[in-house]
Amino acid sequence: MRPRILITGPGGRIGSQILPLLRKEFALRLLDAKPLAPVEDDEVVQGDILDFEILKRACQGVTAMVHLAAVSDEDDFKTKLLPVNLEGGYNAFEAAYQAGVPKMIFASSGQTTLMHGRSIPVGPESPVRPYTVYACTKVFGEALARYYVDVRGMKVLVLRIGWFRAYDDPMLRDPAHPVQKEWCSPRDLVQLITRAVRADLSFGIFYGVSNNTGRYWDIRNARELLGYQPEDDAARILARSPAMTPP
Repeated sequence: MRPRILITGPGGRIGSQILPLLRKEFALRLLDAKPLAPVEDDEVVQGDILDFEILKRACQGVTAMVHLAAVSDEDDFKTKLLPVNLEGGYNAFEAAYQAGVPKMIFASSGQTTLMHGRSIPVGPESPVRPYTVYACTKVFGEALARYYVDVRGMKVLVLRIGWFRAYDDPMLRDPAHPVQKEWCSPRDLVQLITRAVRADLSFGIFYGVSNNTGRYWDIRNARELLGYQPEDDAARILARSPAMTPP
């Protein structure tokens, strides 16, 4: 039987693209504020990550939590980023801890180090230099990850996801767009999540980025510790027909 994992925020831009691929590896429990229709053996829990008790119940009996739920990019701090990304992020860690979830995968962002620039190599050991206030909230999540490992004894892997886009996104056909170096494809992200869930590691920070030509985020630790082998390159998408279908 496939192990069951909990996905928070599966109805968002990333979740909607990766769920079909994740179902091949795991049975899914989906927690989202909006109603979702289950597929195959999905278990669906409708609830907000600000509701701690619902979140804690959703954690019961799962192999891992993949915490995707967040307000992305720039938005109003007090009304959106603060409650969802900070309070909701804390709820996710604490609920997983109290429910005894064996492992948590925290979806962070490549924006946490993007102010180093786009012309030099940047790796997990580089100091954080957030690009946006949204990225600052992800730095808080990364700090929670370290705390819950060191103080609470949890296993947490942080994935700094790059510019996630579907294969048919017009951005991938713009040769001047930064997505050419920062893209994270659906199948590469699913591979990274799958390997992170299965890895025998207590903590790690890994960049979720595809094998793009000119990539500047360092994925050597993901290759060595997780066996991550990204398959996609935005340059190959650029060279193909706009009608290209996903692999």
